[in-house]
Amino acid sequence: MIPGMSVIEGFGDWLLDLDPGFYLVLWTGVVILLLVCLVLGFRTLARARIIAHTPTARLRSAAQGFNEIEGTGRAIDDHPLYSPLTFTPCLWFEMKIERLESSGKNRNWVTVERRRSDALFRVDDGSGEAFVDPDHARVIPHSSRRWRERASNHDWSGGSALGFGGKPYRYTERLLLPERPLYVLGWLETRGHRNDGSSAHAAIEQRRRELLQEWKHDDEALSRFDLDGDGEISMREWEWAMRLARAQAKREVGEAERERATGSNTVHLLHRPENGDPFIISGVSQETLIRRKTFKAGAFVAAGLILFVLALVALDIRTPF
Repeated sequence: MIPGMSVIEGFGDWLLDLDPGFYLVLWTGVVILLLVCLVLGFRTLARARIIAHTPTARLRSAAQGFNEIEGTGRAIDDHPLYSPLTFTPCLWFEMKIERLESSGKNRNWVTVERRRSDALFRVDDGSGEAFVDPDHARVIPHSSRRWRERASNHDWSGGSALGFGGKPYRYTERLLLPERPLYVLGWLETRGHRNDGSSAHAAIEQRRRELLQEWKHDDEALSRFDLDGDGEISMREWEWAMRLARAQAKREVGEAERERATGSNTVHLLHRPENGDPFIISGVSQETLIRRKTFKAGAFVAAGLILFVLALVALDIRTPF
């Protein structure tokens, strides 16, 4: 007998002996699980490709919109947060406290407290700094711990104080740490200067009109446009003045925009994209992220293919309909 044939025959006999209703439910569940695995696999692979194909920008010259920034994570004004469980200085934390509950022979962990920080922090890539709003981000932490204790003697601001007791507790803590490498993939918005093309156009037109008004009341300025020296400004000469005013206005507005973009009043903010693009804050490098997501995508697709084969075999042995 070919190795494995007995297993296949046993599987076939088991399928044939199943109740028709239960078999239909089981087969439908396998197909649904197959589709879920394939969707998750291709979605994870798409995320890996986005990370791989998005060029790393420098904050000094980054365009507004979807960007990838690599730098060092820092606390605002060098005042870090402190994790509620271990009081570790951090940029971001997520914590969970669970208590083991027993009911007869059943034992399960019940969540007692769960918190996630939403305070802003900074990323510095050497060319500039940006604030990072971690709200709704997919965070891959620098540090992740889980441990158990018989009781909790921790007290934290805003949380529930758990006293000593006989039931065991399980603690989970995930942290982004200051002065460590940080990778951020999200939407970059610079506040403090115009980044809207229509606003810049309006500013240029406004300045052009101001220059023309100034020149109309300045005889010395008007003399520059009297090309034929007849003491009058003809239509052709005025058109030339308008073109010159627009060129000067464009130059002045551009210089003002560049000064604002590099000035101390400019604030870069990285936050969740509103168009559904991924928002990732990671304590591991993008190369590691790509490897992890590619492996996870492959695992999902492989599981989907196995389920597909099982569904076909089951369909060949016994139709569910």
